[in-house]
Amino acid sequence: MLIIPIAPKHVQTLAEIAAETFTDTFGHLYSAEDLNSYRAAAYAHPQLLHEIATEECYFLCLDTDPEGLKPLGFAQLRPNTRNELMRSLGDEYPEPCWELHRFYIRKESQGMRAGSFMMDFCMKRFKEAGVKSLWLSVYSDNVKAQKFYQKYGIMYSGHNMEFPVGNHVDLEFLYTAKFSF
Repeated sequence: MLIIPIAPKHVQTLAEIAAETFTDTFGHLYSAEDLNSYRAAAYAHPQLLHEIATEECYFLCLDTDPEGLKPLGFAQLRPNTRNELMRSLGDEYPEPCWELHRFYIRKESQGMRAGSFMMDFCMKRFKEAGVKSLWLSVYSDNVKAQKFYQKYGIMYSGHNMEFPVGNHVDLEFLYTAKFSF
């Protein structure tokens, strides 16, 4: 497996894998209208191009796919980002503070250590960048993801947030980590 940076030329592939993995993971929770509304906004090409330009975005690929034509998964890391809740926690989470914005592995690639390979890479990037604090939100009923993050020392902070999908609002848990690499 290998990691490649996502470039503007990958925007269509990113839109496809993002919509696919979100739908596979959470599609059963929402009405078709809410799901389509969310995907249209979150994975629109202008939105993704902005994210590619301002975040660190990576594809996880097989060694035979160095161009990222059929990625196994993707991750988006947001440098120096604090949401309102993280800001309210003040100095408890020192700068630089990054967000693990999206982390998805295709369903058919799960169980082959693809997620671990990708997360090991993300942890290496955090160390290289001197990240002191990390945060992410995880769906409150996604126990599989919660256990995965906990293996990396990213733990439930005791704080919750809301995540709108169309007219539906999910309860998300704020997961955090402090590093001293």
